[in-house]
Amino acid sequence: MKCLKIENGRGFFAQSSGEMQPIDKMTKDDILYLLSVATNPEGEFEMDSLEDHELLNEAHKIIYRSLYSKFSELLSNKTRFVEESAATYKEALDKYQE
Repeated sequence: MKCLKIENGRGFFAQSSGEMQPIDKMTKDDILYLLSVATNPEGEFEMDSLEDHELLNEAHKIIYRSLYSKFSELLSNKTRFVEESAATYKEALDKYQE
């Protein structure tokens, strides 16, 4: 799923509805949704590369660069993150699943 994209020199993000919105309109809930997509083991999180596209809007460039960096780091460590999260909450999950 394309979650961050660059089009016509502007940055966009996918909302939970699937609609693409300008990146400078992003809210906390939108970030949480994108995090849930990025950490979903079955989900595919796609972003346009900053090397392949040019952002003309300075605000979009700053926001997109920051998000791209953070999500790239998260995605490169996705397996480790999921495993550590499961290990951290394993005891509580086992306790309450009974």
